[in-house]
Amino acid sequence: MAKLKQLYAREILDSRATPTVEVIAILDTGQYGVSSVPSGSSIGIPDSSELRDNDPNRYFGKGVLQAVGHVNREIAAKLVGMDFSTVKEVDNILNQLDGTPSKSRFGANSLLGVSMSVTKVLAQAASLPLYRYIATLAENSSQLFIPTPVFNMINGGKHGAGNLDFQEFHIIPSRKSTFSVMLQTGAEIYHSIKNLLVRRGAIHSVGDEGGFAPNLFTNLDALEILSEAIIECKKQPQIDVELGLDVASDSFYKDGRYTIKDRSSPMDTSEFIEYLRDLNKQYHLRLLEDPLHENDWKGWTQITSELGQNTTIVGDDLLATNLTKISKAIAEKACNGAIIKPNQIGTVSEAIAAVKKARDAGWKINITHRSGETNDTFIADFAVGVGADYAKFGAPARGERVAKYNHFLSIDTEISSTR
Repeated sequence: MAKLKQLYAREILDSRATPTVEVIAILDTGQYGVSSVPSGSSIGIPDSSELRDNDPNRYFGKGVLQAVGHVNREIAAKLVGMDFSTVKEVDNILNQLDGTPSKSRFGANSLLGVSMSVTKVLAQAASLPLYRYIATLAENSSQLFIPTPVFNMINGGKHGAGNLDFQEFHIIPSRKSTFSVMLQTGAEIYHSIKNLLVRRGAIHSVGDEGGFAPNLFTNLDALEILSEAIIECKKQPQIDVELGLDVASDSFYKDGRYTIKDRSSPMDTSEFIEYLRDLNKQYHLRLLEDPLHENDWKGWTQITSELGQNTTIVGDDLLATNLTKISKAIAEKACNGAIIKPNQIGTVSEAIAAVKKARDAGWKINITHRSGETNDTFIADFAVGVGADYAKFGAPARGERVAKYNHFLSIDTEISSTR
């Protein structure tokens, strides 16, 4: 059992200069955990609610002093002095205190900050690296490994500059190599992409997640650049390095139709699936994320039936790390992969439950950062601990993204030394 001596929070900034919550948990032994909460721009309907101050005189209404106050007052008053042995006990108390399905009273940003910091300090109390402690929480008894990195190399949609319809263009190194080689491959291709954009006279500034946000004519142009960059780095497309897409189709869906630069007129669901089928034939995508609108359930079932054997159809906005929606997607065979984002569900133990639900269905698991990140590397430990197939932390650039990839390197060293 561990006794919480002190719990407090403060307002800090994330990678988009937007306020977020940092929480510090201290045990009576002096051990402590510090965690900061990310925030996303892509939000599915069941997402747990962030609590923002909505004060126009501070940070354009984005301040989090109310969420910080809830940690420092009501939550601390309940938890400080308590003995507990697992984070699930704490998470249950947090949900009872909040008392709302969407965590709208205290805010998922305050609850997750507490949940993560308590997880960190309990790992210390157990004398375990954080990823190994999370493995015990997830009942993951298999041999631990580093998930395959999914590098977001070109940013469009909400993460770019209005240049492309699709939100993320990925490269995915083959698992036949070590993680350090996969990271090297990602970094070299990243530099090659920049050189290609410069040679074309295209803009090569970066978006929220470190990927480039070029002024290209079509979405397929971005995939062509990725393919060229892979070849320039003396790698074989589809063998050494595969491609992936986060279509984020909610952002260009209106009145039952999909409108993108690559087509002169809007497409209905069947037409858009045909477009994606043709695109997949050309580029052999490993991962296809949010190909359809989150309410287009029949379309999701259709595209998974048609493409799911060779391509993982990944739900993000469709699922929002929500157990009810994951269960529905399993029943309707709407996808065969899940994006898991702890801040969508609001606590560590609930995120682990979402992973278990998806894995029991035979799905691939992709643990993902958010566009508004911090230097906290908790998500990397979480990905290893739950045994995720993939981890998506952005491009191998920008400090808040690189911090996660570099932490994978340190975990990989420790895992390798104990085999």
